[in-house]
Order: sequence, then C-alpha cells, then structure tokens
Amino acid sequence: MGGVSDAEQSGIVTSSGVVKDSAAPRRSGSPGAVRTVARRTIRTLALLLAFTLVIALGLNLDGPPPEGPPVLTLTEEAQLAAEARASDLAAAATVLADIAPSAAPGSDLGPAYTEAAGLLQTQADALRHPILSAPVHTDPPAGGADGLPSSEPSDGSSAGASLPAEPAPTPSGFVADLFSSAQQNLDAAVTVEPGIARLLASVGTSQRHQARILARLQDLEVLPPAELPAAPVESPPDCAATPVDSAETDWLAEAVAAEYQSAYAYEVTAARAPDPASLLTLAGQHTAAAAEGEALLDTVVCTASPPRIPAFALDPGFVADPAATLAGLETSLVGMYADLVGLTDGTARQWAIQRFAAVTDHRHSTTDVVEAFPGITE
Repeated sequence: MGGVSDAEQSGIVTSSGVVKDSAAPRRSGSPGAVRTVARRTIRTLALLLAFTLVIALGLNLDGPPPEGPPVLTLTEEAQLAAEARASDLAAAATVLADIAPSAAPGSDLGPAYTEAAGLLQTQADALRHPILSAPVHTDPPAGGADGLPSSEPSDGSSAGASLPAEPAPTPSGFVADLFSSAQQNLDAAVTVEPGIARLLASVGTSQRHQARILARLQDLEVLPPAELPAAPVESPPDCAATPVDSAETDWLAEAVAAEYQSAYAYEVTAARAPDPASLLTLAGQHTAAAAEGEALLDTVVCTASPPRIPAFALDPGFVADPAATLAGLETSLVGMYADLVGLTDGTARQWAIQRFAAVTDHRHSTTDVVEAFPGITE
C-alpha cells in the first residue's frame, strides 16, 4: 500500500521526458540560410554607401560637362553686348570728365561728361544679366600703397614686356562710339525678346540724346539715325478666311488715335500762330504716322481702321499755354510707344521703334534734360 508500481513509474518518466523535450529551444533554419541573408544585407549597405559618396563628392554620372562657354540666345548676346558698351563708355566718360577742365577751361564739358558717365553706368547696371554678366569688382586695385599698379610685374619679368596700355579716349572717338552704341541698341530691339527690346530701345534713344549734346558742345558731327534692320519675315494672315483676333489690335488702334490727336493739336496751334510752317510740318508727320498705323491694322491684325474723329478734346489750359499741351502730348506718345515696343513683334514692333525714336528725338530737341530710360517710368 502506498507504493508505486513499475508501470506507473515508467509513465512518470515518459511524461517528464516529453516536458523536457518541449522546453528545449528549436532552430529556425539551417546555417546556410542565415549566411545568405547576412550577405544580402552587407551588399545593400555597401551600395547605399557608394551612392552616398557619389552624391557627396558631386561626381557627374552623365560624363564631363561640354567644353567651351554656354551657347547664348540672340537676346542674351544683345543684352550682354549693350551692357559692355555702356560700361566701357561710362569709364571713358569719367576719364574725359577729368581732363575736360584743362582741355577746355570755362566750358560745360566737364559736367556734361560727368553726367554722361553716371547715366551710362546706370544703364549698364540695368542691363546686367543676373547669371551671365561678369561679377562687379568693388575691391581697390592691387598695387602700391597709393592704389596704383605696381611697377614690377608679379611674374618677375621686366616692365617693358607688359601689355601695352589702351589709348586714352578722345572726345571725337567717344561721341562716335556713343552714336554707334545707340544705333546698335535700336537695331537689336527689333528682334530680341519683348522685355529686353523695350529696355534696349529706351537706352538707345537716351544715348543718342547724350551724343547729340556732347557733339554740339564740341562742334562735332551729329550723326543721323540709320535705317532699322528689316523685321523677321512673317507669313501674312489670311484675313479673308479667318479674321485674326489679336491683342495688338487695341494697342495699334490706340497709337493711331493718339497720332491723330497730336496732329489735330498742332493744326489748331498753327491756326493761331503767326508763323505756322513748323507746326504744320509736325502735324503732317503725325498724320502720316497715323496712316502707317492704319495700314498695320489692316495687314497685320486684319482689322479695319476705326472711323476718323473730326476733332479731339484738348487740355483745358490749351488756349492759355498751347506749348505745354503739345509737350504733354509728345510725352504721352513717348511712353505709349515704349510700351508698344514691348507688346508687339515683327513689322508692328519695327514701326513702334521707329515712332518711339522719332517722338523721343523731337522731345529731346526742345530740352537738354537727359533721361537714362526715356518712356520707362517703373
């Protein structure tokens, strides 16, 4: 009694063995599978590290960049060339302003060249390209304590082997270069992009005014404006098939109306003047310009010219001071045509530049006040 049989003891041993076996840890797989996973993980980490190094070092995976300077567009070439000319002319004007008092004592040449230098530098700054223009150096020149270049070359060679200095500017050469720069700017405005076209046309008319003032002060030749280059060839619209609805219609119609209004004002003023010849000449020029604008309306934008207005309302102060009213109309034309240069292209823009240059030249003929950017107020 109370003893355990052999069978019971055998069952107890068997049960504890099962429990012991079930408590033992089990292996999830073979050693080969573990090594495969480890190798893949190491390879992935190595690739990520290599990719990170390539990005960090800035290596170009597409090969070396193309050799040589970047290819510039027509607009970029014109803008950079205009900037370089204005900057060079500003430097030359500064030199001439310094020597003018001794070359022509008591004259207005010194202040005139000083003003030209400031205007030209302002134009160069406005023409700077945000990426392509050369950096502006504001540091003082290297050399001795007085700021002048050292007499000894830095490479140890003799001073006689250095590059020859550029010749000093002369008044006649400067004025000729200023006329040339003005014409180049007006020519480029015919074909470049609209925003730069407006700026180049404005700078061109300003430089012409500066050149005329300096030429007259020194009894130098005043060069006449040259013909503008032809506008890019365009296929004329088929007005009979599909009337062209263009934004240029309103702009050209506004220009035509403004020209007729100016012609009317000159005609009314001529009727009251003792010597009306010059006033009638100007009235005829504005009438002819209006007719040119009507022709563009017909051929470029396929729009019939608006009916002619027989009379225009003039400024209330016209009777008391007709000259002020005429000057106001001419100023309005300058701003209107400057905008039209930037709003049109092709033949319409070429005409807008011609009219802009003409009305600006006329306004400049009555004043010695020079603007850096005629027609542009913002």
